[in-house]
Amino acid sequence: MTSRERFRTTLCRQEPDRMPRAEICFWPETLERWRQEGMPEQTTPAEVFELDTIVHLGLDHSLRLPPEELEKSDEWVLARDADGVVHKRWLNSYATPSEVDFLIKTRADWERYRERLAPDPARITDGVRTAIRNAATSGQLCTISPGEPVWWALRTLGMENALLTLATDPEFFADMLARQAELGLDMMRQLLAEGHKPDAVWFFSDLCYRSGMLFSPASYRSLMMEHHREYARLCHENDMFLILHCDGDVREFIPLLIEAGFDCIQPLEARAGNDIRQLKPLHGDRISLFGNIDMDVLATGDRELIRHEIVSKTEAAKPGGGYIHHSDHSVPPTVSYASYCYWMELAREHGEY
Repeated sequence: MTSRERFRTTLCRQEPDRMPRAEICFWPETLERWRQEGMPEQTTPAEVFELDTIVHLGLDHSLRLPPEELEKSDEWVLARDADGVVHKRWLNSYATPSEVDFLIKTRADWERYRERLAPDPARITDGVRTAIRNAATSGQLCTISPGEPVWWALRTLGMENALLTLATDPEFFADMLARQAELGLDMMRQLLAEGHKPDAVWFFSDLCYRSGMLFSPASYRSLMMEHHREYARLCHENDMFLILHCDGDVREFIPLLIEAGFDCIQPLEARAGNDIRQLKPLHGDRISLFGNIDMDVLATGDRELIRHEIVSKTEAAKPGGGYIHHSDHSVPPTVSYASYCYWMELAREHGEY
């Protein structure tokens, strides 16, 4: 099987030739450490470990405001992005940028800028079209993100302000979601009408934290679920999948995602309480599971602990398909090259069907 065939079979919750092995993010510091510990120079982990790679593309779903650098030091840069969000980014280390200010704070601010979310064919570049074609030719899974509506509203308003807005002015919050969803669906329909079809829509939206969902199930059902259902309908009518990346404890969220029509949930953070050994029997016949290999365990370097982590989770998740082998978030520099090599050795040994 090609990687694309292997992924698609797994996302259909059927058994491929072997369990897909993937990783979407290695920290730069991780690769630096591994090269010092013996990983060949001028190679990537995907090449060394024969990982199933994914081509992921993004579409311009922003307010299209002019980006602006506001301040810079030797260690960080402060800049405003195309949605008016001011980020502080560190220059010498890999870390999530800190959001420090927001242009859209009130309903009046939104009214001034909402028309900037208007559809425009120029939002889709020729590079996206070429990448979709090339991925199909090379046998790689191709996923695309037109912008997930809830996460876009949360980050554009700022997390605290957004959740307060959701509670006190849900109509304002709902209008932001609707405009973003309308734009994203329009871009996807444009691509499909042109004959450019990726394999999946993949949203990167951290709608949970370590203690559960950021909002109530009732709020999700009343304000958010229908937008996700629209995407699910579009995907399933066109032989595509709908995937969600969501950090945090997703155990309460998964049944709602199944109801909304999602095909797969990733990365299943172990430190937030998610465990594939429990989730597979509960939900594995209705949604594919992607990730959950605990990087804190790999960081110990203890082979007995690592073996238990890999083997027990693989044996629990593998039957019937529907599981993609992946870290429970990304691979940090606390994980040695030797530990990762051992993980891949076990994955190959126990991942065959």
